[in-house]
Amino acid sequence: MKETTIPFTEAKTHLSEYGRLAEEGRSTVVLKHNRPAFLIAPVPRVAQARPKTPGLARGKIHLAPDFDVTPPDVIAAFEGGL
Repeated sequence: MKETTIPFTEAKTHLSEYGRLAEEGRSTVVLKHNRPAFLIAPVPRVAQARPKTPGLARGKIHLAPDFDVTPPDVIAAFEGGL
């Protein structure tokens, strides 16, 4: 990975340019008072989100046949009849 060093004022002025370089895989060390202060770098591949695959649980989840039927005592409890 290629690395560049720049002063803090340069980073403030041209941040979008150094962001573009990071997207291309280049790192930039930003110096404050001639000492490394922080790094503008590409995100590691392990931290990037994986695309979601729909249907991973297909065939693993089963609902009871009477799932949509609410027992009368539950309805009464919601209506304050208990």
